[in-house]
Amino acid sequence: MTARIVLVTGAAAGIGWATARAFAEAGDRVLLADIDGSRAAARALELGAGHQAITVDMADPNAVAAMIARIAAQHGRLDVLVNNAGRIDGGTPVTEQTPEGFRSLLALNLGGTATASEAAAALMRRQGGGVIVNVASGAALRAIPLRNGYSASKAGVVALTRNHACAWARDGIRVNAIAPGYTRTELVDRLIAEGRVDPAKAARRIPLGRMGEPAEIAAAILHLASPDAAYMTGALLVADGASHAYGGSEDVNVPRGALPAPPPPGAPVIALGPGATAEALAARLVARGVVTVPAGPDMDRHGRLDGLLNTDPLPGEPGHLDRIFLGAQAAGRIMLRQGFGAIVNLTSVLGQLGLPETGPAGPEAAAIGMLTRTMACEWGASGIRVNCLATGLLAGEEAKLLPRVPLHRAGQPAEVAAVADFLLSPASGFVSGSLVPVDGGLSAHGGLDIV
Repeated sequence: MTARIVLVTGAAAGIGWATARAFAEAGDRVLLADIDGSRAAARALELGAGHQAITVDMADPNAVAAMIARIAAQHGRLDVLVNNAGRIDGGTPVTEQTPEGFRSLLALNLGGTATASEAAAALMRRQGGGVIVNVASGAALRAIPLRNGYSASKAGVVALTRNHACAWARDGIRVNAIAPGYTRTELVDRLIAEGRVDPAKAARRIPLGRMGEPAEIAAAILHLASPDAAYMTGALLVADGASHAYGGSEDVNVPRGALPAPPPPGAPVIALGPGATAEALAARLVARGVVTVPAGPDMDRHGRLDGLLNTDPLPGEPGHLDRIFLGAQAAGRIMLRQGFGAIVNLTSVLGQLGLPETGPAGPEAAAIGMLTRTMACEWGASGIRVNCLATGLLAGEEAKLLPRVPLHRAGQPAEVAAVADFLLSPASGFVSGSLVPVDGGLSAHGGLDIV
């Protein structure tokens, strides 16, 4: 297999550097773009032969367009673009923010992402497809005082992701975004050392009880850029330890069972509910030595339970919510005793769409999403992650929604299973409380039927 050409912007430090390293370790050829050209060059040398540094100011549209043009001339293609370049504003109140400062931050965080995406998409369109991953932020979901331009710019990145995903799906270009929460980058470590960030205070608002690591965010970006995410576009993957899901006023990192503990040595045990997605996931798991068991009262018969794919034999029928609740409850009791585990509740995107004639399916799907977030917040301090995987139109289902799917095809159970596999794995270690759409862009699309 030919190595992919991957461009990571803002690649000299933090999440960008962790991402560049992850792609290089996966066998890809990485182009590290950064305004600090000398540091990017040192990073490229650290990765080894075949990797390349690019000096660029991502706030300069002409410089960004010229960078993509040089990549096209030198490499002939660009398979993956990771838009990570950005900066945070300096804690300035709205009343004291200068127009120049506000515009400068938007020019980099939002304008640079837009320019790079549009230029890359033109190249990807000619080559028959590609992948774009935009790095947004948890600040796109929650307002933070004194971060006016930053939060606004990252909310714009999320909307830009949806728009580009729907516009370019027909060209074979998938566009997704990731929203990291508090992550222990070099910048955050410096702020902690200066007394400007209190890590204990931050952890009290994170159900998992800790900040994320750059490598965890990089692993999630790597997944979004991989064939395992082939039926994901227009999606926002939140990786913040479930802090976005928490709505209470007290500290959330309160263990309600054992303290977090690493899984013991030996093969992991994953419990699977019924259905085609579970069957496809079982094939992936067994191939790499994972023990699979049927979901049910004795799913810890091997003395451990690392994960549960919580499905229902009758999704969309009355009682779906009840059966999902009982399955997660049984797994949660086991995982609380051991201090580790991951649960994926399988539902549909109908909870996010207003469609006629869906009966109880939409309300139940929305209820499952909130139940998932509640469990993630309740159990996170005991090392348990809970996410909701929301499917769109799958093969064999009635195709009346097909004209509204940007990828213009139904998904396959194996594609849903691939995302479930990621969410159950240690690679998604800072993803919890998230609703992850695997729907070909259906929930991102807000326009008329796609022709």
